[in-house]
Amino acid sequence: MKTNPRFVLVAVPAPLQEPLTYAVPDALDGRLEVGMRVLVPLSRRRVTGVVVGFQRESPVAGVKAVAEVLDDEVLLDDAFLKLCRWAADYYVASLGEVLAAALPPLLRTESRLVVAFAREPEALHGTLDREVLDAVSRRGPTTPAALSRLFPRRGVKAVLDRLATAGAVTLEDRLRGHVREARRKRQPRPEKTAGAAPGGAPVLTGEQEQVLRSMDQRLRQGGFETVLLHGVTGSGKTEVYLQAMEQVRRQGRQSLILVPEIALTPQLLDRLEGRFPGDVAVLHSGLTPAERWRHWWRIAHGAVKVVAGARSAVFAPVRKLGLIVVDEEHDYSYKQEEGVRYHGRDLAVVRGRIVGCPVILGSATPSVESYQNARSGRYRMLELTERVEARPMPRVEIVDLKTRPGQTAADGLFSPPLLSALKENLELGHQSLIFLNRRGFASFLQCWSCGFVFRCPRCSISLTFHLGRNSTFCHHCGFRQRKAEACPECGNLSLTEVGFGTERIEHELRRLLPKARIGRMDRDTTSARGAQERIFRSWEKGELDVLVGTQMIAKGHDVGGVTLVGVVLADSSLNLPDFRAAEKTFQIISQVAGRAGRARQPGRVIVQTLVPGHYCFDHAQIHDYPSFFATETGFRRELGYPPFQHLVHVRLDGADEDKVAAGARDLARALRREKLPAPLEILGPAPSPIAKLRNRYRWQILLKGRSRPALLALARRAVALVPKGRTTRLHVDVDPYNML
Repeated sequence: MKTNPRFVLVAVPAPLQEPLTYAVPDALDGRLEVGMRVLVPLSRRRVTGVVVGFQRESPVAGVKAVAEVLDDEVLLDDAFLKLCRWAADYYVASLGEVLAAALPPLLRTESRLVVAFAREPEALHGTLDREVLDAVSRRGPTTPAALSRLFPRRGVKAVLDRLATAGAVTLEDRLRGHVREARRKRQPRPEKTAGAAPGGAPVLTGEQEQVLRSMDQRLRQGGFETVLLHGVTGSGKTEVYLQAMEQVRRQGRQSLILVPEIALTPQLLDRLEGRFPGDVAVLHSGLTPAERWRHWWRIAHGAVKVVAGARSAVFAPVRKLGLIVVDEEHDYSYKQEEGVRYHGRDLAVVRGRIVGCPVILGSATPSVESYQNARSGRYRMLELTERVEARPMPRVEIVDLKTRPGQTAADGLFSPPLLSALKENLELGHQSLIFLNRRGFASFLQCWSCGFVFRCPRCSISLTFHLGRNSTFCHHCGFRQRKAEACPECGNLSLTEVGFGTERIEHELRRLLPKARIGRMDRDTTSARGAQERIFRSWEKGELDVLVGTQMIAKGHDVGGVTLVGVVLADSSLNLPDFRAAEKTFQIISQVAGRAGRARQPGRVIVQTLVPGHYCFDHAQIHDYPSFFATETGFRRELGYPPFQHLVHVRLDGADEDKVAAGARDLARALRREKLPAPLEILGPAPSPIAKLRNRYRWQILLKGRSRPALLALARRAVALVPKGRTTRLHVDVDPYNML
């Protein structure tokens, strides 16, 4: 609703706990509405903010005025802003920071204005005017920021104002250009998805029909409810999602489906486009800013019925939500680890509650928290216990590497059973999947004469050796160093590759299986645009006999030719300093095992490990999630970890190690003096497991307790107690998944 206030509240992309107040100039009187973007002055720059409220009086005198309104219509509706406010409050962030994380780049870039050459003026003010005009003419559409970098300290803004007045250039919001282009097309065609499946729904199993019948009333009438769909791998959870979406579409509403990684989107989009042709939009980080904006605009204007995407798509501007689906809900890729540390799954549940629509959380290996919510009655549990067409679950074999001389992790990569199975599968013309959740050729380089290990100079970790580039890399900060011939410490030619990763697995397989067509899917092979989809398409078409990969290959892919899965070293993730280590290991073993035997041929899984007696392998071998849950929650309850208590991870980092350590100790002492309505534990401070990252030293404090409101209150006190500055920074992570 339009109003005529004197002042407006604007959320800006800065760590400010409250929106800022700006005056409304006469030129914008009556034009501003909540949910519109505006250009406002902030310090010495102009930034894009979002109008979140109005007031008739300003709390302070002399406030600055809104510079420009960037939208002709409301982009962000009330439900969207409610979700962002909830996220800001829960994750101890500012509303502006959440909005910056929620909006695509073209909607949150600081400079909106594009300079476009128009015509030659009759006269110019001086030499600089001519130089700037020539630069614009030569470069084509550009930005004031780019011109300021080209002509530093020379008053480019004043020059542009003069040129605009003279008609030599035009200053235009580039977003409006995209809007005009999209409106000209009205219904822009979506990017084509290779290999889209034909339409038509398959015949449902009895269990699938039962699940859909149990949700029928909720899908037709709406209303909030969270359903945990616990279905074994290959049981047809995706088909349940698709038919639920079809039900929602018949009611005139839209659906949002989240997947944990963009690696899963090609196959999902094939099925969505096959079922909802021309009616699907996608949002994920693999899109260019222009592509992301085009899809975002179509969604915001109701031009599609189905939206698919990764974590950030939980903020998609869907106006008529009738269903939210979170596939592989257990996956920790849904947790944002930088900036506002939100969890996409949890925000999906909150969004469903805000708009009043059902939310389906689907997984073969649910998170312990979600399964506990279902057992306690907070979520409704629905189950798919059998694979489609009564296909058997894959047979899982556990191989003890300790009992096989010459086949330990140090001496060999493939046990005799796995190598024999690979050769046999190749002869039969079937496909094999080899999993190791560690990329690179060797874990590190070490001198066997003096023990020297190459370490990252910016981070407190060893460097991973990559054979293809003959270099060692830091997988955290990107530092690269060419492999040395001699040890820099003692000078001996005794550098040895220790450990292994997916690159070495691929290298060894090419030697052992010279006739096999082998591919690799990890972050190194998929960094180029489109590489991930190209590898998957080759795998899907049967053009690869063996695919080696990290967790990218473990999730959701359905390729009928895969009959063998090998897990090279299953227990590597068990040694991480993480209370979820056993849960993550069980999940990833179960998920990667589930890729086998999804067509007519039965599947076989060989899991190599140094600790075969661990309970996560016992339960994974017989595909028994409930038993794993019972064992795991026994330990969690005893130690006071989620879901029985809640956690907030507080970390300080800075370039000065002593200042960071002192700041952490001071903060811990101050927090212990706080009076709270419920008892909490304050653990630490202590150096983080990775004590130095990107040249910044890190100390951490862990807040632990049963009362979530008390924990969040203490976290907000921590934010208030640490002075704002650039030397030492404070990071707060509510419900942490990674405390390294």
